Amino acid sequence: MAEQDFGALISAAESWERAAEGFGEAEADHRTRVHHATSGNAEVWSGLSADAATDRFAATERELAAAQEECRGIARLLRDGEAELARLRGRLMSLVEEARAAGFAVNAEGQVSVADRQPNDPETQRLDQVAAEWRLELDRAVSLVSAADMSLALELKDATTGLDLMGGGIFNGAALTDAQVPAGKQAADLALRLHEEGELSEQEWFELNQLMASHVDGPAFNRMLLTELGADGLLALSAQVAGHLGDGGDEESRHRYEILEQRLANTVAVATRTPALDGGIPYGQWIHTEEGRFYESWMSDIKEMGTERYEVPGLTDQRVTGYQLLTTVLSSGEGYPSRFLQDMADGIRAAEDPSQGGSRDIWRLRADSGAWDGLSGTELGRFALDPMNTILDVMAGNPEASAAYLDPDRNDNLDYLLNDREWAHLSMEAATSVGYHQNVVETADSRWGMANALESATTGIPVGTETPTDAALSRTEEGARVMRHVVDAFAAGDGALISDDGDWSFMRPQLGGMTAVYMGDFQYAISEGLEFMSLQDPSAELRGIPVDKFLAQLGRDEEAYDIVTLAQQTYTAVLVDWAFNDPESSVSLEQRLEDLVAPGALIAGVMSAAHADAGYEASVAGDEEFNQRLDVSVQIAEMLLDEVLAKATENLPAGGTFIEWGVHELTAAVADQMQRDNSDAAAEESDLAYREWRREAIDAAAAAVYVAAGDDYNEATKRDLANAVRNSVRDHYVSDLGWPRKE
Repeated sequence: MAEQDFGALISAAESWERAAEGFGEAEADHRTRVHHATSGNAEVWSGLSADAATDRFAATERELAAAQEECRGIARLLRDGEAELARLRGRLMSLVEEARAAGFAVNAEGQVSVADRQPNDPETQRLDQVAAEWRLELDRAVSLVSAADMSLALELKDATTGLDLMGGGIFNGAALTDAQVPAGKQAADLALRLHEEGELSEQEWFELNQLMASHVDGPAFNRMLLTELGADGLLALSAQVAGHLGDGGDEESRHRYEILEQRLANTVAVATRTPALDGGIPYGQWIHTEEGRFYESWMSDIKEMGTERYEVPGLTDQRVTGYQLLTTVLSSGEGYPSRFLQDMADGIRAAEDPSQGGSRDIWRLRADSGAWDGLSGTELGRFALDPMNTILDVMAGNPEASAAYLDPDRNDNLDYLLNDREWAHLSMEAATSVGYHQNVVETADSRWGMANALESATTGIPVGTETPTDAALSRTEEGARVMRHVVDAFAAGDGALISDDGDWSFMRPQLGGMTAVYMGDFQYAISEGLEFMSLQDPSAELRGIPVDKFLAQLGRDEEAYDIVTLAQQTYTAVLVDWAFNDPESSVSLEQRLEDLVAPGALIAGVMSAAHADAGYEASVAGDEEFNQRLDVSVQIAEMLLDEVLAKATENLPAGGTFIEWGVHELTAAVADQMQRDNSDAAAEESDLAYREWRREAIDAAAAAVYVAAGDDYNEATKRDLANAVRNSVRDHYVSDLGWPRKE
């Protein structure tokens, strides 16, 4: 493939362009020498025969014009095809070079192996797995080249054998200005045939997959595909996909439909590309473009058909809604535009919210029970019983969309979802003393989509990022408003919504991560306005909210406790370092340190009291389990330090100790204070656990002093400053305890 001469396609395109010029010359010659010279000249020829000849001559000229268009269209197809093949081949060759640079050998057949394998290398198994992953990447790249080649052949066939769209003549007179349009029609024809006939031949399956794969990023192709399918056709095809991905069916068929589902998801993502929510071309102008008119019309059809019901043989005997089918498909893809996600969520809310004319039980379906053919547990794991929860989960991959949709300054969606919405949609049979009745219950993941969208909106990190450090924090004005609203709602009523039996208690670990991102705001709020350096931008403005009630509920969850505790100690360490290097203040260093550690101590006291009260130590199996969870907390703390470092150092002298230490060393110093090696012994008594956590907080603050002081202070001064910090933490590390405290 590397030596393939795609330049032959350019040579062919040039030949077709010359042919177009030749047909143009023939048309002009016919017009002047035949048409106008004879029937067009009354002095030379007149009467009925001349009139008839005029029509025939005009038809000939139309055919010559159509021939020019066909030649030019084929030339464009060839040039576009050459560019696409060259691009895909370039990508393939780049992958080969990347694999070789990573230490792997790639032969002419695409086999990948470790370049310099050492005998008895303990890394052999891992390297073989990596080699297999490279092979898959290369196979995919080769398949895309093959798909582009097949697509070009199909488009050329369509251009040369298709109907003359200008009037049924010999040549195809339609100007093929967009080479993707004919392929989009062909893909739609195959998809509709699949729906109508229930199956395709092997060749037809291949053609459909190749068409969709080779135009994976083509807006015109995907818009044409959706236009030809129509909203009803897409939803009916989605029902067919859902049926084949139910519990029945063979593996080969299931695999085909899994691929088709992903292809359809990509089609929707590409076809619905819209202007950004903020900036760019105004939406009001864009909707008057061809793309805008398509989007408005298609989304209107989806809103209408989303509440229609479809039969899904193979999944259930119940008729399910279009929105349930479409969001099931969408959950297999990614990359959806922000505006599209919001419009989908708006349409779903309109269908279910009684205040907007909707019905609370519109999504209700039965689970498997007795002779009823309901949804099985496996099917509930992949079928979108609740399309709102599903679209929010998809939206969680797009922080901009999540923040805009949940922004309380823009709409009431957040209040509706937290307080008013019905989340139970699964009907299950339950036995009673007088027989059986149906209970409507929530599934295990009923609210997870909402929880993920909240996390995405407030942190700016797409949910699904493998590790927190793979993405940078990105607080926004919208996200900060969402955070304030969430804390206010969850702090109300002593934190009832996130209490042990609260509806949202399951997301306490996520709330811990969100709290870590806004740690400066929490310290400011709990200290009732003690002002230090300004790092939170924009601020969630939490002052006036009983954040201690919110934090106390997080403290009852072991994972949330780990995350918030380490984030608080890390943030306090940043403040300590800042105190040592702040050139502005004339207050004594000892006093500044005492003040700076006080808010963190208040938070630590609230968290530890709640955690001990919940019997945290009894749930810790041992040191290893605790320290593994601590690794996750360290990642979040490092992310927080990365974010605050740039702002903190703006006001610090060049070469300050904070800069010299670096993020990982400072975080490690804090984390070392939290490592447990005595959890088994300390697990018996809540009072002992509380004392242990208080000691850790005191030691962590003192450790931060030693780190920040570095070599600039003698040991006696560092000891005195550390003692001042220890006393401040001890004084502020108090809270209302839920058990009789031992003295």
